[in-house]
Amino acid sequence: MRNITVALNLPKGDLDVIAYAKHVAACLEGNPHLSSPPVPIATLVAHIAEVEAAQVVVRSGLHGAAAARDAKLAVVVGDLERLRNYVQSVARSHAEDAEAVVVSSGMSVKQSAGPSKADFAAKQLAKSGSVRLEVRDPGVEASFDWQWSTDGVHWADAGRTVHTHLDLHELTPGTVYFFRYRTLTSEGLTDWSDPFKLLVV
Repeated sequence: MRNITVALNLPKGDLDVIAYAKHVAACLEGNPHLSSPPVPIATLVAHIAEVEAAQVVVRSGLHGAAAARDAKLAVVVGDLERLRNYVQSVARSHAEDAEAVVVSSGMSVKQSAGPSKADFAAKQLAKSGSVRLEVRDPGVEASFDWQWSTDGVHWADAGRTVHTHLDLHELTPGTVYFFRYRTLTSEGLTDWSDPFKLLVV
């Protein structure tokens, strides 16, 4: 049985964290798998609203406003961490559909550290809807084909590069994407990699 670990994958930008928190709140609202969250959804939504109000004050240039905003943002991050722990415990008690429970929460399953995942990763960039795909340098002259999917079945080409990374933009925030790549060297074309799954925020 695979041990599921829940990842928050918090983006770096403050506004992106708020967008992510709103996404989690929407996913948990009325979620039949996760009906007793330790942080009531109304409380999370209220904390998010406090950060947004504080952000307006920051824009006015008031002294100390950024620190006040950051303190309120830390409350939201704390809420999300408590919710992550809750989702983790529910997923572990429902091993047969643990991954579905996690995805329904708006969070994601932490990828294993197995060889295929260590060679390939997708990570959220600071700008909402932007992701960087990155592979380990194969050590020989190579080019890389990239693809993405929203269901893991139907794939769209994202192009070919001679670099070991590709930045994708204008993806839909709040959507789980699957990414994969293959390598072309003098020896020919490899098979497609195992997909890497990421909730884009």
